[in-house]
Amino acid sequence: MTKSLSTDAIDTLRQLNDVGTGQAPPAVEPVVEKELLGAGLVAKSSKGAGIEITCDGRKYLSGDCD
Repeated sequence: MTKSLSTDAIDTLRQLNDVGTGQAPPAVEPVVEKELLGAGLVAKSSKGAGIEITCDGRKYLSGDCD
């Protein structure tokens, strides 16, 4: 049961989903980052800067969520 996201958050989530291994993630507005982190759809990057999409984020995009 995931709450609705803003258009900017959904667009950012799609961009993060398209990032390949070794590529830098796109710049994310702080308010969008906070929204996505709060929804549990992204996590802080293990490299220390930025965020990365989580499995739940991919499920949200695929429509496979409760």
